[in-house]
Amino acid sequence: MILNDYPWLSLPYQQLATGIMHKRAHHALLINYVQGSGEDEFVSTLVNRLLCQSSPQLEPCLKCHSCQLFLSHHHPDYYVITNEQGKQSIGIDQIRNISSKIYEKSQQGGNKVIWIKRAALMTEAAANALLKTLEEPPENTYFILSDEHNSQLLPTIHSRCFSYFLPVPKLEQSIEWLKSEQNQQYSDNELASALLLSENAPLKAAALLAPEKWQQRKAFCDQLLELVPQNNYWQLAKTFDNEDFIERIVWFCALLSDALKAKQKVGHFIVNRDQVPLIRLLATKSNEKISALYHLWLQARNQLLTITGLNKELIIYNVLAQSELISETKS
Repeated sequence: MILNDYPWLSLPYQQLATGIMHKRAHHALLINYVQGSGEDEFVSTLVNRLLCQSSPQLEPCLKCHSCQLFLSHHHPDYYVITNEQGKQSIGIDQIRNISSKIYEKSQQGGNKVIWIKRAALMTEAAANALLKTLEEPPENTYFILSDEHNSQLLPTIHSRCFSYFLPVPKLEQSIEWLKSEQNQQYSDNELASALLLSENAPLKAAALLAPEKWQQRKAFCDQLLELVPQNNYWQLAKTFDNEDFIERIVWFCALLSDALKAKQKVGHFIVNRDQVPLIRLLATKSNEKISALYHLWLQARNQLLTITGLNKELIIYNVLAQSELISETKS
């Protein structure tokens, strides 16, 4: 159960499950989350509680026939909608198919639950089709929409839902949880760095701390420590594949942001707490150069994420060449 594995989800679950237990749950729940905070497990347990037909408690009983069907991934009254493989959006046909099914009688004689993952990927037509169902929902039918906290969902959909932000735990609690997950080989500064780079989402931080991934970040930082004084960004091109570049952009922008914090004497807000020598090195540059580098790399990230058909290699080489030009100029 999530309450045992992810203790920071205990209170949020109690808050939402109380409404289910007392049959006061809103028919449309919108959950916003920070990716890697246990969002899928959290929603799954809420779904399980909505489908459970025996439990008088907050948690599902896990024993009734409905629970057994859910746990075996064969519950006939439970539907999951997300973007299909190879597609960037949730189309109107997916919503129409579900809408036609939910007006039928429940096969288990209980609730019907529809979970729309990454709800902001719905096309406008799909969202409008869903809106009609949300306005006049069938009896004993519950919708759960979920997406990241910075996603854009139509205001009309928002207005029909009960919105809930799934909070991430405090840094200290997350560090203790990571330690309990056999991350004893890392220092508190390394654990804090991984969490802060992950918006304090523990599962995302745990993935970053996987030995191979963490070693990649350490190697990247070591390379910067060597190459920045030489203004030899071009050498970075040899050290990673095109697909890794967006991740490297996130790491480098966080370091540049930390360098600005160091110059402004607000070191307690630094993210990369395990890379103080590198931050000090970057902080020897002027504010103008640090900001120019930050915006250059961030612009490349936005291009790579939003524009299809780009020559990724060309973008990478341009960023590295421009970085050298920025660092050469006097300011």
